[in-house]
Amino acid sequence: MRTATRFLIPAVLLLVAACGKEAGPDAGGPDAVRDRRIPAAQVPLYGNLSSYNLLPGSGTRTDSRSVTLGSLLNTGKARTLHFGDITFTQIPFLPDGEPSLAEYGADLAPDIGAATAIRKFYVETLQEGVRHRFVAAMVAEAQYAANHPDFDYLEMPGFTGAVLLSTPEGGVFRVEIYRAGLLRESILVPKKEIAGKSGLHYLKLYRPAGIRAGGDSDGWELESAVCLAEKPETDRSEKSALLISHPQYTVRITTNLPDYVDAKGSGTYSSGSWATLGCFPRRTFYSLDFGRWTGDFAGEKRPYFPWKVTHDIQATAWYEDAGPCVDLERGVANPLKKMSVAATASGSYVNGTFKALRGYYEDETPRYHWGIDLYAKPGTPVYSMYSGFVIRTETDHPDRYEEKSFGNVIVTENEVKGYDGKVYLQYSHLQYGTPVAVNPRTGKPFKKDDPIFAGDLIGYTGKTGNAYDDIDVPNKHLDLMAAFAVDPVTGRLKPDALTDPAPFLNGTLDVKNLQRKKGQVEGIRCD
Repeated sequence: MRTATRFLIPAVLLLVAACGKEAGPDAGGPDAVRDRRIPAAQVPLYGNLSSYNLLPGSGTRTDSRSVTLGSLLNTGKARTLHFGDITFTQIPFLPDGEPSLAEYGADLAPDIGAATAIRKFYVETLQEGVRHRFVAAMVAEAQYAANHPDFDYLEMPGFTGAVLLSTPEGGVFRVEIYRAGLLRESILVPKKEIAGKSGLHYLKLYRPAGIRAGGDSDGWELESAVCLAEKPETDRSEKSALLISHPQYTVRITTNLPDYVDAKGSGTYSSGSWATLGCFPRRTFYSLDFGRWTGDFAGEKRPYFPWKVTHDIQATAWYEDAGPCVDLERGVANPLKKMSVAATASGSYVNGTFKALRGYYEDETPRYHWGIDLYAKPGTPVYSMYSGFVIRTETDHPDRYEEKSFGNVIVTENEVKGYDGKVYLQYSHLQYGTPVAVNPRTGKPFKKDDPIFAGDLIGYTGKTGNAYDDIDVPNKHLDLMAAFAVDPVTGRLKPDALTDPAPFLNGTLDVKNLQRKKGQVEGIRCD
């Protein structure tokens, strides 16, 4: 697969089928759903909890007024996130017209000092054309709320508290209890069934006791409460489903020297979690020098650092290798550390560029050069210019002349800023024996379908193929070719899709003055 794998799916989607029509997909569009009305008395916790109240309400929220769901939403702060093939849209609720506080705790005794503001979110999920809509009402423990005032449903690092999930009509279909991020499913318990239940928790709702002159609240009083009981764990599969209720991300940290450097931080994290990520030389190898990052941390100067995980991450730390110059703005690295065009045997640098006339064939048709020859001694490291995927390698060519052959090659598929389609790059005439470098993320030589990052070491120059004894070109070069299409079966560049590789370099070629400048590549950016 050529997309990042995100295999942790919200439990809401896994369990929604068991919730009956109430929690199933809504037939109407978003506007129709948001036009649905609920009693104003339900607004504080949104879900209809009247049959579960341990303490009856005072009557201030039992009038017959109703409100639409849409009138409660702060659509200006909507945000959409993507997790694999699932799209989440989250819209926070506007502040209630009548202020409300709630408390989550292990006993029924009221403690206004432990009460926190209720945070509610309308959530829409879309997967394979099926849409689900629900409301998440969150009540955090006081200490957690004090340290994380902006907590929300999609990003809950270490959340401690309770969450009620309700249909747009206000029917509660799921209750979740969190302990520093560890999730347990719970059930609402009617007053008559509380006896004998284990793992009890309480949600307590407060209301202003009165309003003084000037609009200030004259204290708060407990209005109502509901009891929650943790559901017992059953088998491992159910527990696993419950532990993935919220978006989670995979982090993969690797290094090119796994025998000498320890990579830290790989694993799965809840969205918004903080982690220390990086690579550390082992005690006996502290003299190793950190070179650079490729992947998601390209441009980061530190070998290890704290990081807030908000997306899937792949990154590789390279040691003992400063690497080529990288332009982070364009996302391009040069294929060689030292960049210049290789001159032909005649001494012409221009003849090493794209579409240079190299003579004529026996039938007197012109013989053009379809790449750029970059100067490099055999064995020089070659780096991936862009992030993408390997689509072809040839590694079995010997160290002898082969007519009409590019010798050992590696071909990559790349996305390049400013180009709508794919760009394919071919690195030719790689060395005999070990033409392709070891992929630090697999421990094996790069092969077809391996992901690559800009700046990854992917191979070594050589003189295989027709470069071995080509009278037109000295045997010290890397032949770089580019195309906008390849043969889908063989992975070879299509001749009619070839294009000048120069625009894809980190730097520019002044072809008119190339001879005078001895093949120099100018304007290289090193970030």
